[in-house]
Amino acid sequence: MRTREFDVNETLDRAMHLFWEKGYIETSVRDLVKCTGVAHAGLYSAFGDKEGLFKAAVRKYCLKIASELFGVLEHNNAGRAEIEHVFKTILQMNQDGQLRNGCMLVNTAIEFSGTDEELKDMVLGNFEKLEKALSRALRNAVAAGEVRKNLPVKRIAISMATTIHGLAALSRTGISFSTIEEAILATLEQLD
Repeated sequence: MRTREFDVNETLDRAMHLFWEKGYIETSVRDLVKCTGVAHAGLYSAFGDKEGLFKAAVRKYCLKIASELFGVLEHNNAGRAEIEHVFKTILQMNQDGQLRNGCMLVNTAIEFSGTDEELKDMVLGNFEKLEKALSRALRNAVAAGEVRKNLPVKRIAISMATTIHGLAALSRTGISFSTIEEAILATLEQLD
């Protein structure tokens, strides 16, 4: 039996970025071989097939990229400052061109339109995770007097999570910085 002659994590990272940029359908196995430097047989041995590699890439995206962006909301004391930080980071990432490919989860939701249960579960699971983190931060902000007392926490958290995903989808279209900025300001104004 041959030993694996490539770094699986590095290969997965490269594949993740390629799928993020081009999507599942537009990414050929030939593209993956060229991008990763790993032969077709090596990719299939490690990941099963193109779909297996894609799902592994989506999982990696959830763990790496989404966690980096929303990780600030994960601690129990997160409040208004952390919510604002997330939106400012999204604005900065858009300005820097880091969101030109949108959000891989949103792209996956659009491309697969709920036809693959495992991918649907990943997308919805991450949306729910974000909504819960925002809800916790909003409850903390209410308790600390950082936002209005009668804030409908769950409704605002769902609205914010939806706005974040909508902005990610529109970022792929080249939406203007000022439009994203206005959407973020309007979202944050709900807190006052």
